Formats: sequence, structure tokens, C-alpha cells
Amino acid sequence: VWSRLIDNLRSRGLLIEGIGSFDVDELRVIGKGCSYPLTPILFFHSVGDLQRACHANEVKKGDTVYFNGGSLMWKRSSIMEAAECGGCCGQINIEDENDIHPNNAYGRTASSVTAGTTSARTLNANGDYSFQPYAYPRSALSDWERVQCKSTIEDYRRHFDLKIGVYVQEFSISAEALDELTVFVNQHGDLYDQGIAFGGVNGVAVKNISGDGYWNQRYMGRSWDFNARPSKEMTPLKPEDHHLVQVAIQAGAWGQVGTIYEVNDEQKGALTVPPPREPCMHIGID
Repeated sequence: VWSRLIDNLRSRGLLIEGIGSFDVDELRVIGKGCSYPLTPILFFHSVGDLQRACHANEVKKGDTVYFNGGSLMWKRSSIMEAAECGGCCGQINIEDENDIHPNNAYGRTASSVTAGTTSARTLNANGDYSFQPYAYPRSALSDWERVQCKSTIEDYRRHFDLKIGVYVQEFSISAEALDELTVFVNQHGDLYDQGIAFGGVNGVAVKNISGDGYWNQRYMGRSWDFNARPSKEMTPLKPEDHHLVQVAIQAGAWGQVGTIYEVNDEQKGALTVPPPREPCMHIGID
């Protein structure tokens, strides 16, 4: 249906270069059904989801991909926040890939970053937000960071010849976060060649909004695997990354806002679906 609609719109003079979706299979099918080439634009909740899709062989050479730019950021704690958590919230520990996770990103403090990492962060030193090591080109990382972070998004871009862009949830990003993300993407335009997609009016953030634009997608998106790297034979990082599992999750859980997330210490990576609500009772009055 979508293929026929796109062909019909093109026949009426509309220029349609591509179509985007979180459903990779659907995009491939639509593209094959069109009379003329159509660029599939793959959307992901997080940069970690993109990494997982690459290892699951869902991403192909030359694909155009977008993910939420908030998954690249973390917010520095205030002095009071740092004091409350002992000044070491979110300290890097590569034994657990989820230690630097969007869910606890707000708790990480500047004091938890070693002196070796600060040289690559000078461009963002004046703001409250900073960026994860995997967001940078590998050449911008310190020696310590290269040891801790086995790969960056640049490695996947080169391996798959990707065209990369980021987006945000416009209603949940502060003006400061939007500004820092925009500056960061522009500074690394060779890596993020598709820029930042922002649907706000004239690109202006609304006042009195706080947040990094990640919003509730932080509960769906997976975190970056610091030990993974592109290879000639790509295999899924975890069982839940297998294609059939992902298709089943989309079909069965998306409608109820299913969540792939570390539920607790005992059930990491579990799939949780909110239980169905009890049916309303209708009481008749004579």
C-alpha cells in the first residue's frame, strides 16, 4: 500500500527521496515495491539500539540512520548532587556495559572523569552537558578512553558506510541541551553528516523546559556496549537482539508500550509489558 501511495504521489509531481520508520523490515519491503529508488531511513531509540542492529545484521551498507541524540549526552551534577552521592555517581566500570546508561546519566559527576578524559571535553567544558566517549571520533579520545571504549560510532559508520543523523523529543529538551547538541553535531559534521532533526518552530526550544530530549525513550533504548566493535562476521550481542525476537516484541508489546530495559538486578534485559487494565464495570440504575 505504501509503495503504491508513494508512486502515486510521485506521479503527481511530489518529490519523495526517502521514508523513515522504526520497523526495518517494513522499510525494506516498501523500498522494493516502489517503481523508483527510495531511501529507507532507519530510526532507533538510542545509539545503543543502532549498535545492536548492526551486530544483528539488520543494518546494511550505505544505510541512512537516525537515533535520539539524548543517548549521546550526560548531565554534570551540581555540587549538592555530587555531595549527596559521594562525588562518584556513574563512575565508569567496563565490567558492566550499562554503567554509563542514559537512566543514570544525570548522576554522573565531572569528578568521576579522570584527567585523561578531560582533553577531549574542552569544547563542552562551559555547559552542564557533556558527551559520552563513543559519541566522538576515535581520534578525539584520550589513551585511557580508547582502552575503556573499544569502539565509537565512527567505527560503525566506516564499517557500514552509514549516513548518520540524530533527533530529539522536542517537548522534553532544554534550550541549553539543544544548543550543546547542535554545536556538537556541527563540530563533527563528517561523522553526523545528516545533522540534527528538530521539529520545533524555527528551531527554537520552548522556555522553562528541562531535559536532554531523550524523554521516555531512555526506558526503551539500550545502552552502548563498551566491549563490542565491528568485525567481518557480525553476530548479535545478546539473545534478545536476534531478529525474530525483535519482530515478536514489536508485534506483541509495542501497542502496550513494551520496554526492553534492566528491570532490576535480578532480571537484566527483561521484557516488561504493563498488565492490562481491569475492564470497567457498568452499573445500571433503574
